[in-house]
Amino acid sequence: MFITKKIIRFQLPKLIKKHKVRRKTVNYERSRKVGILVTLHDHEKQHTVDEFIDHLAVDKKEVQVLCYDKRRARNKIFGYLQFTNKNVSVFGKFKAEHVIDFVNNDFDYLFHLDMETDEILDKILCLSQAKCRIGIDLHEHRTFYELMVKADTLTKACKLMLHYVKIVNVKEEQV
Repeated sequence: MFITKKIIRFQLPKLIKKHKVRRKTVNYERSRKVGILVTLHDHEKQHTVDEFIDHLAVDKKEVQVLCYDKRRARNKIFGYLQFTNKNVSVFGKFKAEHVIDFVNNDFDYLFHLDMETDEILDKILCLSQAKCRIGIDLHEHRTFYELMVKADTLTKACKLMLHYVKIVNVKEEQV
């Protein structure tokens, strides 16, 4: 996997230049489809993600979650669409159909709920067809997001993300 991540790290600058998607901010009230990209490795983080999904569900959003599972001992306790290193070729191509579908889905918002960076998730963010990508402010991710929040915990970041997307109000002629 080390070689794959090095290859993806080499590919990313070219993908950023080549892969242009018309990004725009959508009014939260009008948004329908929301994607969540996350690396899960413990139950505490899963609880935070579940609470975040509950807030979106209350607002009648269709939520799709893609979970990158780095653990060696795998089980399906999380209940989300998952992919592992086995679903990525040595050259960084996604082999799993559900990962390709997630990348090609035209989400109104794509939330990246990780406090650290990972080359595989960076590639998903880069290739994503989402209108607005939102994540935690990391220097390496400045080109991947349309909206970033600063927070020291994931719980605070989730609250800030929801707060800011709800107050964004874009006039139709601006879109």
